[in-house]
Amino acid sequence: MNTKILFNSPDFYQPKPELEQYSTPVDIVAEMIKLANAQGDLSGNVVDLGCGTGRLAIGAALLGTEVTGYEIDNDALELAKNYSKEHNLDIKWVNLAIENIDKKYDTVIMNPPFGSQRPGADRAFLEKSLEIGKRIWSIHMAETKNFVKDFVEKNSGEIITAYEFDFPIKNSMPFHTKNVSNQKAILYHIASLR
Repeated sequence: MNTKILFNSPDFYQPKPELEQYSTPVDIVAEMIKLANAQGDLSGNVVDLGCGTGRLAIGAALLGTEVTGYEIDNDALELAKNYSKEHNLDIKWVNLAIENIDKKYDTVIMNPPFGSQRPGADRAFLEKSLEIGKRIWSIHMAETKNFVKDFVEKNSGEIITAYEFDFPIKNSMPFHTKNVSNQKAILYHIASLR
């Protein structure tokens, strides 16, 4: 993987609080892609739900994966499109709300909204990922682990592994008071049993 292309991937210029647009740190993206690839989950068609500026999709594409990124915010999607075009990455970018996706994928990769601005915002992403994907790699706040476990089990899914780590959130919103706030997060590897 050309890590230079990943490490220089775009960040949000003006993140939108209502969409909880926090960029996934590049080192976390690299680790997530490495883990998913080691499990063979990047060998089929892959989707990045709520792709933002495209970091997860870019990481997967750098390994030669067939990847599609869905994003409701056209400004963020334009950053992703321009960057991938500049670096000759073959990624399909789609400006569409996740609720409207009906295509099936082998693997879902995502860092959905954490639900801090809109409680339960991650629920729609988990629900859609279990509906359209066979394998899911998803980041959630550690404090929601009971909800994630129960939701996955009630929706015909199974958590295969869970990796806890620190997720630094940079001061990018008007209401932030610290330069960086480290939150405990969990990367879930989930199998859909549907």
